[in-house]
Amino acid sequence: MSEPWSCVLFDVDGTIVDSAPQVTRAFQLALEEAGLDVPGADRLRRYVGPPLWHSFSDLGYEGDLVAALVKSYRRIYDAMFLDPLPFPGIVELLHRLHAQGLPLATATSKQQYMAAAQLEHLGLTPAFDVIAGATPGPGSTKATVIADALARLDALGADVSRPVLVGDSIWDVEGARTAGVEVIGVSWGYGEDSDLAPCVAVASSVEELGALVGLKETAS
Repeated sequence: MSEPWSCVLFDVDGTIVDSAPQVTRAFQLALEEAGLDVPGADRLRRYVGPPLWHSFSDLGYEGDLVAALVKSYRRIYDAMFLDPLPFPGIVELLHRLHAQGLPLATATSKQQYMAAAQLEHLGLTPAFDVIAGATPGPGSTKATVIADALARLDALGADVSRPVLVGDSIWDVEGARTAGVEVIGVSWGYGEDSDLAPCVAVASSVEELGALVGLKETAS
């Protein structure tokens, strides 16, 4: 990482906000409404971040049932998606990175309108040049969201020659690999240590993340 990153993309769930309680609750309620077995909380935490179509398929469901479960989940989660709190220090870091002129975008599997509303709720909209999130259909993946974020940054005139994604899970790592983007992992999210092994670096604190993405120290 001898050369600076030209722009930084941020995952949202598990990286900016601690959304596990709300996400797992929405899974529980969607499954209960359908009369299906509800796995334990530890298993449901695996699904904080991946696309919903994958998550319900991974639970063993197929076809129209997956579509119905995704629809139920979205209805339930829509009532609570603004509840997650940001991880300590991350809001200040994002504002400082923006203030020094580093192009920033989200790249989240959360629905784009939810990502936009959540960042607005947290006062983070001004920190981001682009808010990129998932589209409703099953073809939306982490890689397609990353590609969209970079295309939109490029259209704004940002330098996208050396991008990096900041994320917490294997979904960030695999999606970024498909999109040809390096990843800086964060240890405070929902991934396993092994998930982040391919990352160019792993930050264990917001301060360490700032240094890794190129935050400039202010004069004291």
